[in-house]
This record gives sequence, C-alpha cells and structure tokens, in this order.
Amino acid sequence: MDKATNDNSTNLPGMSADQVRHLAGPVSDHTIMEVLGETPIAADLEVAVTYARGEGDVADRVGHALSGKSARIYDILMADDVYQVEER
Repeated sequence: MDKATNDNSTNLPGMSADQVRHLAGPVSDHTIMEVLGETPIAADLEVAVTYARGEGDVADRVGHALSGKSARIYDILMADDVYQVEER
C-alpha cells in the first residue's frame, strides 16, 4: 500500500473556502480565492497564519524564514485588511 494513502486528510490538497476562513479568520472572499489558488495543504496555511498573527515560538519565526507556499500565502494574508488592522 502506498504510504500517501495513510496520510492525515488535513494534509491533502483541495481545501475549501470554509476551511481557509476557519484557519485564517474573517478574510475577504478575494483573499480566500488567492489562497486557494496556491492549492495549499492545511499545514501551509497554518504556518502562514501563525507568522501573520505573530504567534508561535519567536525563535522559529526569526530563525526560519518562510518559503514556498507558506511564504506566498503569508503575503496574500498580509495584504488583507484583517491582518493589516492587526499590525497597527
């Protein structure tokens, strides 16, 4: 049996708009469409949201730069009004 078939379903592509909103908060429909355009897995989105909210281990945020999908999703989130307000 292929090991991929035993993976946790939250790590499979094909997230829904509801799942994005659940993890990212009340972001705009445009932001959701952009995030979904990256075909993220839940882990990609969770990392981006954690960085965007300034949460998590500071050493991880400082010592490990975002890359790949998480970095692109982070940029998308930071352009949304929800995350711009939190920065102020």
